[in-house]
Amino acid sequence: MEERSILATFPSSTKAYQAVESLKKAGYTTVQINRITKYPSDPNAHYNNPIASQATSVAALTQHSGAYLAGDVAPLLAADNAASGFSTGDKFVGNHSMLVTVVTSPDRVQQAVAIIKEHGGEV
Repeated sequence: MEERSILATFPSSTKAYQAVESLKKAGYTTVQINRITKYPSDPNAHYNNPIASQATSVAALTQHSGAYLAGDVAPLLAADNAASGFSTGDKFVGNHSMLVTVVTSPDRVQQAVAIIKEHGGEV
């Protein structure tokens, strides 16, 4: 049986997981999600809102990452160049941090791509 692989990146884990759920509901069985960088590129205001006292760490405010990582690595991220002020000044350290892989038959590729794009993914 001939198969095609679709690789799509997402700016946040929330969007990636929503796409995976939609793909599974549409009948795609071979779907995988992976984090491909330690820095998410899309800050999650729900988790990292200092005004509402929801900021999880210094790294969460400077690197948009506190909501995505276990607390035991937060001190290491706070010591990173991006948090310490020695970085290049780039607002976002990472690009799209989540990778969704779908393996499907050639006749179902376009439907999968449409679902991925509905959730903000780039193919």
